[in-house]
Amino acid sequence: MSQQPILGTTHHNSICVSDYKRSFEFYDSFLPKIGYKILRKTEYYTSWVNQALGQFVISRAKDEYKDIKHTRYAVGFHHLAWNATSEKEVDELYNFLFEKNYKILDAPKSYNYAPVYYAVFWEDPDGLKLEFCYVPFPYESEDKQKLG
Repeated sequence: MSQQPILGTTHHNSICVSDYKRSFEFYDSFLPKIGYKILRKTEYYTSWVNQALGQFVISRAKDEYKDIKHTRYAVGFHHLAWNATSEKEVDELYNFLFEKNYKILDAPKSYNYAPVYYAVFWEDPDGLKLEFCYVPFPYESEDKQKLG
């Protein structure tokens, strides 16, 4: 049974990686933990899909570009964030990332980006910044946050 897309939602995010095998192992280690499963895997790209039909894709960078390093604060991609449904899920993923010895940029904590915003940040093998965050939407009131 097919499902109608929701207008304005993201269909997919796709990144090019310098070492396809290494990046596949990296992303496949945690994407299933946050609700993704492999949709398609070839020698050139892999796509994972979640229940909301959002896709995440990695593909091989062209040979002439694979040694160019990503600069987070240059024009272009800054970071990618996935939703968690609780602070506990953020903490559990952090523990997994820590055990895998992945490069943690910021351990889980609360941020003032929204009334409730709890996140962990880490890097992929090419230095791309990734985030897993719990941000209830619509945003809870600041009064509720202060009581909580």
